[in-house]
Amino acid sequence: MLAKGAQWLGLALLTGLLVAGLKAGDVPAALLLGPLLAGIGFGLGGVAIRPAKSAMLASYTMVGCLAAVAMGRTMGPALLVHLPAFLLMAASTLMVSAGLGWMLGKGGWFRGSTAVWGLAPGGAAGMVAMAQEQGADARMVAIMQYLRILMVTGSAIALAHFLTDGATPLHGSGWFPPLDAWGLGETAALALVGALVAHFLRFPSGALLVPGLVGAALVAAGLAKPSVPPLLAAGAYAIIGWNIGLSFTRSTLIDCAQSMPRIITAAIGLIGLCALLGLLVSLLCGVDWLTGYLATTPGGIDAILIIGATVPVDLPFILSAQVVRVLVVLLVGPAFASFVARRLD
Repeated sequence: MLAKGAQWLGLALLTGLLVAGLKAGDVPAALLLGPLLAGIGFGLGGVAIRPAKSAMLASYTMVGCLAAVAMGRTMGPALLVHLPAFLLMAASTLMVSAGLGWMLGKGGWFRGSTAVWGLAPGGAAGMVAMAQEQGADARMVAIMQYLRILMVTGSAIALAHFLTDGATPLHGSGWFPPLDAWGLGETAALALVGALVAHFLRFPSGALLVPGLVGAALVAAGLAKPSVPPLLAAGAYAIIGWNIGLSFTRSTLIDCAQSMPRIITAAIGLIGLCALLGLLVSLLCGVDWLTGYLATTPGGIDAILIIGATVPVDLPFILSAQVVRVLVVLLVGPAFASFVARRLD
């Protein structure tokens, strides 16, 4: 086995090659998809490296700052009109995931409440921990959670590729724009606040949501103009992609091999139901279908925002819908999943 330094170097080189190829093919979110694919390859190859928690925390804050810049330019009272729809979307996603998990458990597809926790929207790590406390198969729940995130990300990128004219550049001014020291300082301040909230309040999503929401409000009010250099953003995308990809280890997939067709079918079912919900949202809220899909899809908010930032969609609508869903899931998701799991057991 190669030393960890050599493994990281190999992962970085493979990532660079994949990103270059994907960008040559005008694939949206190539800066996320390339690291994700490289991570899967290395994870299945048996490497033991993982991004440090501090690196993940910093990456989430950078994505939050990027969302703040994108959302702040178009943020306004118009979004409040859709607040009832956002709440309904969040509740519907929660009901659909729990209902499908209950049906699959009752049908004998998975043991006990495993399907309920495996399909539950929210932080994958948190759902795995709670599933273990409730006596579910934690390893199966983990592979269901991360495989669903992978499939949601892949389907979103594929749809963006076929439904739009192609990817938009990360930054219009290229990879090495003039350095904005003041804007970079504002970015650092937002990132620090987000990291502190996430760490001390034990609220991981705060690393993304605090810089995103606070930063967007400041940008909309003309009080701030944070700047995220392209290379820094690309590094954050790479770490997030690696973290998802490296979760797929050979031992985990071997243990779940017999159940893999059922896991994939369950994930496809949940994604399909949320896609129908996205179609309904697009009709009722007057947004395009890809915006509706990204707003309702049950994947990681970090990956969805990265994809939304690289294609012509209504990013403020997507971010608002995803933020409301995260808040609803944090407030009632675990308790609701526990309630359904107890009824199933």
